[in-house]
Amino acid sequence: MLPIIAIVGKPNVGKSTLFNRILGVRRAVTSPIPHTTRDRLYEVSNWNGVSFTLVDTGGFTVKSDDPFQDEINFELKKTLEEAEKILFVVDAKSLITSDDLELADIIRNYGRKVILVVNKVDNFQQKDIILSDFYSLGFEEVIPISAYHGLNVDELLDKIVDSLPSGSTEKTELLRVVLAGNVNVGKSSLFNKLIGKDRAIVDEIAGTTRDIIEEELDLNGEKVFITDTAGIRRRWKEGSIVEKIAVSNTLRVINRGDLVLFVLDIGEGLTGFDKRIAQSIIEMEKPVIVVWNKIDLLEKSGIRLPSKFPLIPYAPVCYTSSLTGRGIKRLKETISSTISAGRVEIKRSQLDSALSGLTLPGEDGKIIKVYYGKQIESLPPKFTLFVNSTKGINERTQQEVIKRIRSIYPFTGNPIKIEWRKS
Repeated sequence: MLPIIAIVGKPNVGKSTLFNRILGVRRAVTSPIPHTTRDRLYEVSNWNGVSFTLVDTGGFTVKSDDPFQDEINFELKKTLEEAEKILFVVDAKSLITSDDLELADIIRNYGRKVILVVNKVDNFQQKDIILSDFYSLGFEEVIPISAYHGLNVDELLDKIVDSLPSGSTEKTELLRVVLAGNVNVGKSSLFNKLIGKDRAIVDEIAGTTRDIIEEELDLNGEKVFITDTAGIRRRWKEGSIVEKIAVSNTLRVINRGDLVLFVLDIGEGLTGFDKRIAQSIIEMEKPVIVVWNKIDLLEKSGIRLPSKFPLIPYAPVCYTSSLTGRGIKRLKETISSTISAGRVEIKRSQLDSALSGLTLPGEDGKIIKVYYGKQIESLPPKFTLFVNSTKGINERTQQEVIKRIRSIYPFTGNPIKIEWRKS
């Protein structure tokens, strides 16, 4: 297991900006608005050949109107327990506050190695004067930086990896399973049930999750990353900058995911906006499982539940209750079987047999003849078809070929990509 480096501090001191700066990508949502980060974010990073797990945490404060503050503080303390080193971030442009003093006392109780990171230092010629006030917090290692401008972050990284095992290596790249859907459909509760612990903050308030949260999930011996994402509101483009960034991150994570769990609220039924999200998943050509959540709402209704989802006909359908845990075991099994299905490779002879004699309507009344095909990718499967002409190929043509391929093997949960080449 890689050593864990925790970034902690009160709200709005630049923790997420530092997290993103070290990673080199915008992974955490950043904003001038305090309490933007609510959940813990984990990401593997590397400096001079030494790898470590970096953790961004929510802002610590004793007094707050944020209804999630108690949970944020609780999650922060759990991070301190598992950390190898702590980056205690303070704001150079602000006086030391009671929150800084309280958090300093909490950190000392854990007995970890601490680097006091004085952020937002823009004038390094006056750094000694700026730092003098912060020594009163009682930590020996004090480093000035500007996370926003990247100033002195390399020196901080040198301090981070100092004394860490040099043989640390990054985790093997795992498949990513992404929960996606509308706000308040129960994605975070479902995420917690799947991993078997409370990792994502859950509340009745829609839009609680803003950051991308990942955990490892063991599926009968195969480990995958399971990812919780911000819900996509119908009018998200009209929302705050924080919400726009969160949804943008969600769409990006779906795009780089290997399998999408499309979560729907059985009590609400299929909404017009759910249909738009489904269309986005189809256009991204991602393996997908449709998950109707909150099934506990209908347990006594006697309503017969459909086994198909017409908008994505190749997707398996699961029914779950993140409240009672019903259907979680079957969902895990379906995730495994969908991944396995996507990895299947059809033999060339089987494909030739299925496509034998296939002719399709082309442009200007001409016929498209399929000579042969071959599978070139998996999860999801992709095939190259060699034809006499590519003119006139359309969605109907595509679906006829896909139908023939699925007659060999259904590739349940997986879209089938087709690449046409003139031969």
